[in-house]
This record gives sequence, C-alpha cells and structure tokens, in this order.
Amino acid sequence: MNTQAEIIAIGNDAVDAQEPMVILFDEHATAAIQDVALIQRFMDETAKKQLTLTTDSAVMINQQPYTITYVGALVNSNLNTIGHVALIFGPAPQEDQLQSGLYLTPAVAGVPAFPEFKVGTQITYQETM
Repeated sequence: MNTQAEIIAIGNDAVDAQEPMVILFDEHATAAIQDVALIQRFMDETAKKQLTLTTDSAVMINQQPYTITYVGALVNSNLNTIGHVALIFGPAPQEDQLQSGLYLTPAVAGVPAFPEFKVGTQITYQETM
C-alpha cells in the first residue's frame, strides 16, 4: 500500500546542506517545530494512521526511489499520530541509531544521495516493495 504526502511548508532552519537529514511533521506541528521541520500533508488521514514501514518498504521523493535500510523503533507510531519522521540520507550507524529516523539510500543509480525539498515535493511511503 502506498501513502502519499506533500510538503506544504519548509521551516527557515529545516534544511542544512551540511547535514543529510530532514525532520518532517504533519500540519499540526507547533510554531517552534515548524521552524526546523518540513511540514507534510497526508492525502489520506486513514492511510497515515495505518502506515507501517519496514526495511522491505521504500520511500519515493518526487518519483525518486530510496531504500529504507533502518526503521527506528518510534517511526511508525510517530508517523501514525503526528506525521513525524526524520529522513536520514545515508547508512545507519552500528550504534545510536535515531529511533524516530528512517535511514535511506538511493535505490537506483542516478538518484541523488540527498534530494531537493521544496513546497510541493511529493513523498510516497511504499509499505512493501
């Protein structure tokens, strides 16, 4: 099953070219969080509440496929309730993985290691590949 979301706002401090990570929340995020996050709107609230990602899942960002290499213990519950996840572009470390993070790597050649995010960016959470 695919769950669609769209970036509707980008906080002033949400994207740092030196840090291959972005933090996403749904549109109910507080003002303080909105300053450091990408705000995503889910197309289907019911699908959001049932979303369950594993390492057999994938994430598409503007039609570019990313493989999930690690799913933090808090990812699914946070996505289901507050639309929150950290997308970390790179391999998961052996220790101290971010428990609210999805570690992503490009699924095919030519996909950028860190995608461009802008208002209107489409994100598809694919539960199984």
